[in-house]
This record gives sequence, structure tokens and C-alpha cells, in this order.
Amino acid sequence: MIVVVWRKYLLIPRLTLAALGAPRSQSRAWERYWGSVTRTGPGGDVLWEADEPAETELLAATLRRHADPSLPMVDLGCGSGRQAYALTGFASRVVGIDGSATAIARAAAAFGDVTFRVADLASPGLGERLHDELGDSNVHIRGVLHVLDDASRRTVAATVAALLGETGALYLSETNHTGDPLDYLLDQGARPTRLPPLVHRLISAGVRAPRRFGPEEVAECFPGDAWQLVEQGATEVYGVPLEPGGPVQRIPAWYAVVRTRPRRR
Repeated sequence: MIVVVWRKYLLIPRLTLAALGAPRSQSRAWERYWGSVTRTGPGGDVLWEADEPAETELLAATLRRHADPSLPMVDLGCGSGRQAYALTGFASRVVGIDGSATAIARAAAAFGDVTFRVADLASPGLGERLHDELGDSNVHIRGVLHVLDDASRRTVAATVAALLGETGALYLSETNHTGDPLDYLLDQGARPTRLPPLVHRLISAGVRAPRRFGPEEVAECFPGDAWQLVEQGATEVYGVPLEPGGPVQRIPAWYAVVRTRPRRR
């Protein structure tokens, strides 16, 4: 047991070496990350782009139950745009937002049916500006909140509230690993002597390690006095194989659907 507990701390020198020279700014880190990507989708360089049907089927079924398809859909943290494009099967107008100009340029070149914008998701007033343009909207977030600090999570929640207005719904899906970030890295194949290339790419760019995001974090980020929790539960998100020919990753996750509570008149 002692060996198992201490094994993860042996990763620290390797992680420190991998992160040498990485920017501390997360906006710069994500720009550096997306600038290093050469291929997206299954078999590509992006850890979370496995495109497994099970994940898409849960999203589609949940949206059909709880979201008005006549409203625009905003994909916050859209990255390469693959998920935003998938959402065009549900909404006639989809807008993808990401803080990386490189990611947005890639997305716009690949998926012409979606409108893409560069914006800091934690920028105060972003939700109001988008709502002025789009009106009440549905929102999709996948794998964004788990890499944000608490203050940024609160700002993104405020952005979501402004976008939803009175009729929109938010669908979120985040990794919910039970251990700390070092445990998560061990499960992703990190060892004191070697990091899987897909993991090394993120660490060397300076991207913040994911934290757990489950029911407690949903309640903290979307408190009941201002938000209505419509549905939530355990699920999985899928990652591309860590090594060529390896299995698709099945990562513990949590999904939720929330709405804003009606304002008292």
C-alpha cells in the first residue's frame, strides 16, 4: 500500500521537466497547445476527441428531453469545433466560442456550418454580449469547468446564466476522477520515466491539470437559489488511445442539465 501511495509522487520530477518553459497564463498555454496539434479526431493529437457514439447518444437524448431545439446553441470551449459541428444536428444555429485563436481558425476552416468566435470564457460581460445578439440560447460545455479555478468557474456560470435567459438549458459533461491529478495521470499511463505523448503535449504547453467535477461541484457552481437542477448523473467521457493500437479511454465523468430559476416579478 505504501508503494502505491508514494508511486504517484515519483511523477513530479518528470512533470516538472515536461513543463519547463511553459507559460503560467492559461490563455497562452491553450494557444501553445493548439499550435502544437497537427491532427484532430480519432487517431489524432487531442486527448478528448475520440468521437465515441455512446457519448453523443447521451447528449442527444438529454437535449431532446430538456432543451428547446428552436433556440441557438452555444458551445463554450469548442476547441477544434468537432462537438460544435455535431450539435448542428440538434440546433439550426450553433455558435462555438473558444479562447484560442489557433483553435478557432482550425474550427472555422473545417466546419463551415458553425459560427466560431474567439473569446475568453471567463471574460465578464461575455454572456450579456452574446445574449444581445442571439437571445435566449442553449449552452453546451464539455471538459471545460474541470480545468478552471474557482473564480473562473463562477464567471463562466454567470456567462451561462446570461446566455440561457429564461428559456435556455445548459448541458455540461466533466471528468470526475475520484483521485487527485497525480492519480489521474497514473491512470492515463504516466510513469516516472515516461509520459504518453498525448499527455506530454498538454503538460509541456502549461495547461492546468483537471480537477474532479461531480455533484458537489455542480451544486457549488450552480447553487439552488439561482439555478434549477433538471437532471444529473454519472457517465463516461472518452479519450483517444494513449498509444497507437491501444483501447479508447473510458474516463469517469458527471453530466448535468441546469436552468436559471425564474426571476420574481
